[in-house]
Amino acid sequence: MASQEFINSTMSNIQPLLDEFLSLPPSNKLLYGSITFLFSYIFFYIPIRFIYRLCFDPLSKIPGPKYVLLSENWNKFSWLVLPWKKGREAVTLKKWHDKYGPIVRTGPRHVSFNDIEVYNQIYKVNTKFSKSSDFYNHPSANESVVETVDIKEAHARRAAFAPYFSKTAVHKLEDLMQSKVTFFLTRIQELGTNINISRGLRCLTVDIITTYSYEESFNALSDPTFSPGWLLGFESLLDTTAIQNFAPGTVATIEYVLGNFIPRSYVSKISPIVGDVLKFTDTCSSAVLKQKFRYLSGERDMVTIFAQLFEDDEKRGRKALTDKQLIHDAISTVAAGMDTTGHALTYAIYYLVKHPEVQKRLLEELKGVIGSPRADVKEEVLGNLPFLQACIKESLRFSHGVPGPLPRDTPAGGATFLGHHLPAGTVVLNSAYTYHTNPVVFPDPFKWDPSRWLVEDTKEMQRYFMPFSRGSRICIGMNLAEAELSLALGRFVRRFEFGFMEGFQDSDMEWTSVLVPMTKGMLMIWAKEREE
Repeated sequence: MASQEFINSTMSNIQPLLDEFLSLPPSNKLLYGSITFLFSYIFFYIPIRFIYRLCFDPLSKIPGPKYVLLSENWNKFSWLVLPWKKGREAVTLKKWHDKYGPIVRTGPRHVSFNDIEVYNQIYKVNTKFSKSSDFYNHPSANESVVETVDIKEAHARRAAFAPYFSKTAVHKLEDLMQSKVTFFLTRIQELGTNINISRGLRCLTVDIITTYSYEESFNALSDPTFSPGWLLGFESLLDTTAIQNFAPGTVATIEYVLGNFIPRSYVSKISPIVGDVLKFTDTCSSAVLKQKFRYLSGERDMVTIFAQLFEDDEKRGRKALTDKQLIHDAISTVAAGMDTTGHALTYAIYYLVKHPEVQKRLLEELKGVIGSPRADVKEEVLGNLPFLQACIKESLRFSHGVPGPLPRDTPAGGATFLGHHLPAGTVVLNSAYTYHTNPVVFPDPFKWDPSRWLVEDTKEMQRYFMPFSRGSRICIGMNLAEAELSLALGRFVRRFEFGFMEGFQDSDMEWTSVLVPMTKGMLMIWAKEREE
């Protein structure tokens, strides 16, 4: 009875206000209505939602910073815009784990882990944790196999690519890789000084993957300064990945308008960077669509990794890819085949200059299998050199592959980890940076120390080592990357003395990561052929 009286009393007080509001002119209704809505949203809805998330949400018992519960959109926006946060998510997550423990709530429905057993459960083969559409939604690649969210569809598409990146297939590529590495070393010899080795290494890896994928090399190594326009565009494209993730619809609309209604020459005049990005995507799309046309015209004598995807495969229940899917796969293949490998090699050369005693030890090992600076050597031989492989592993640990979290969605029925139940749809995060810098597994983790990989038992370090991710969505090009790392680093160190250019600073190698690591500057070196 008392509650009914309260309701009647309240309504009698509100009714005159409603009557007055309804008698206002339409323009005033819109103004006052907007003000009322905004006031209610800020001072009632947001606080009530925050209190619910803090105290009553199924994730409320998980520790973590409280301010991240205010707004999911603000969290995304802050990683994108705030200078002290942009590209620092991986580093921030590690700090939170150091403070709060192995499980941290990083947003209203985001939970991060620092527990290798949990990691292995989420990323294992036949996992039910799909890639999160929250993150894998970049308009420039959202129909690629890399960003395919559906587990069955991703498996079918990966199965078509897998034979081209097996160890056997990579072994057959040795002549191609050797020829590109030889040309790369020739270009280094020609330049001699003021060499942008960061871009040079990317040019090497992209010329390998494009020749293998499309029969036609992008000839990036031939650029006088290792800076073809499309590569600069790709670097710009990487820097926009956070924007693509935050506002995919807006970015997709802009891309569509620029790509279909404005001539390329005008785009380049308006924005040279956007023009270079379009050059990159045009180059990739032209290459793969040209191959599709040849294949569907009956030609089979071609080198391509896309052949099984040009037409339906009824036996395997796989549909032919659309042109857009092919283009997105072409872009992501070049990106994946270029950037992470180039970044790891850049760090290897940087630290070899920083640690001359390590470089000397590596050189002595290389001399045992490469008689003279220009002598040939098989990739298999380099793959069996313990110290070379230790230098490569340590450089991969420092470059991380993709340092930040690779989000997965909790499947139907939810999941329980570390004593906490996660409802279906909870986005779970695991960061390679967190695992690669674990001080228990990697003592003095921020010291580049290849000798740590030469101890008798490296099993525990291998458990925490994930530069190519793990499980059913592991990097499909891992075998190719490992071969490139051995050939490029081994032959480069055997052939050249090298050092930093004047003006280069260690701070140039500091990185941020909105997807893959991007260094503050470029590694600039001089190189001189060894006299022996």
